Amino acid sequence: MGERPERPISAHTTSGGAATATRADPDDSLHSLEKQITLLVRRTMESVWSHGYGPNDAVDRYTYPVLMLLDEEGPHSLTSLTFKLGVSKPTASRQVSRLARAGLVAVSPHERDPRSVSVSLTGAGAAARDEVRTARLTPLREVMDHWPDADREALAGLLDRFNTDLELFVR
Repeated sequence: MGERPERPISAHTTSGGAATATRADPDDSLHSLEKQITLLVRRTMESVWSHGYGPNDAVDRYTYPVLMLLDEEGPHSLTSLTFKLGVSKPTASRQVSRLARAGLVAVSPHERDPRSVSVSLTGAGAAARDEVRTARLTPLREVMDHWPDADREALAGLLDRFNTDLELFVR
């Protein structure tokens, strides 16, 4: 069994001005990340996107991902939605039923499996998704207006990587 690599040494200045060397704790970045994720979720859900789901009561933070997925990938079976969204089948069924009652998705018999259904986005669903997306992008543009494009792209890339790894972890 190999030895653990030494932690990098970082310099800190004491209140008296003297520099001291300490070993960097690898958990420091995780503690910071956990704090930043907590703030991000709270601020986006409570402040930035709290009113960003439009006038249709069927669209909320739980059903909007269904609309996004169907828009990006096309029709899905209920089982596939369950897997892709990381929710239970009863939860996916409730979300789809709610969207179907509002006319935002269409539910039809699956062409290859008569025991299954196919869920697809309707024109009204695409319009609702567009309305929500516009409402959500407006505050993001305002907050990040002064960011260089490279920084926006870097953040989007890192969040994509994080979400991909998180999805693999929870499965």
